[in-house]
Amino acid sequence: MFYEVMFYEVIFCEIIFCEVIFYEVIFYEIIFYDIIFCEIIFYEVIFYEVIFYEVIFCEIIFYEIIFYEIMFYEVIFYEVIFCEIIFYEIIFYEIMFYIIFYEVIFCEVIFYEVIFYEVIFYEVIFYKIIFYEVILYEVIFCEIIFYEIMFYEVIFYEVIFCEIIFCEIIFSEVIFCEIIFYEIIFYEIMFYEIMFYEVIFYEIIFFEIMFYEIMFYEVIFYEVIFCDIIFYEIIFYEVIFYEVIFYEIIFFEIMFYDIMFYEVIFYEVIFCDIIFCDIIFYEVIFYEIMFYEVMFYEVIFCEIIFSEIIFY
Repeated sequence: MFYEVMFYEVIFCEIIFCEVIFYEVIFYEIIFYDIIFCEIIFYEVIFYEVIFYEVIFCEIIFYEIIFYEIMFYEVIFYEVIFCEIIFYEIIFYEIMFYIIFYEVIFCEVIFYEVIFYEVIFYEVIFYKIIFYEVILYEVIFCEIIFYEIMFYEVIFYEVIFCEIIFCEIIFSEVIFCEIIFYEIIFYEIMFYEIMFYEVIFYEIIFFEIMFYEIMFYEVIFYEVIFCDIIFYEIIFYEVIFYEVIFYEIIFFEIMFYDIMFYEVIFYEVIFCDIIFCDIIFYEVIFYEIMFYEVMFYEVIFCEIIFSEIIFY
């Protein structure tokens, strides 16, 4: 069931912006400045106000995905239209998905790419690792998403998972435009308050963080290796935010290769590689996935190419 919200329409708290009923997934389409919150019922999973929601915030799309054991069943949970382009609508349910534009579903995990135009945040859930950008601000998962949204100058979100608590994973807290890009705390990586790094986009503050066995050095901004994982190399706008342009995060010894996207990639997270910036592309690598040349991103999951997109 789609509904199109007109500009910044925010429905907060128990306002169903659009109910997404998984299982017979309802997607809702967000156009641009538009924040849709919606309760989504998962397939016998209620995230409760999971809010699953995609938020586009000031030309930034954020959206959060909850897997629930990494089953998306609609992970996209929403269709993003970018420049009047529908990126994709995914219906999961048994991982059934189709890409309209870029829809990536990873093998019982739906990845989804949102390209936003100017910034897309997206959370990727890994295989048995839930990543998610809760994206917009603070989302606590504990099988329930809470969200407090503050626009502008909000931290885009802080995610705490619960089952996979990334430990204030925040998996990235993003403040965009005076937003911290994200700090990631991993749990098993034991970041814990390690704040992977706090990035402020414009007026970027980088701070070196010592990680656990992280060799961390300012690359351009700095590259963090976390447990043999490169967290990100940032090269910022011509500064190339850390290496991908925003920063590339490689988790779990996954090699990604940077994508320089549109002069600025917000960051390629290789936890799921995300490229933000003016258009966000992200390529995600899923569990032992090698993927991509993102043109905007091509994700191969399990040696499956989900999509290769050339955007814009």
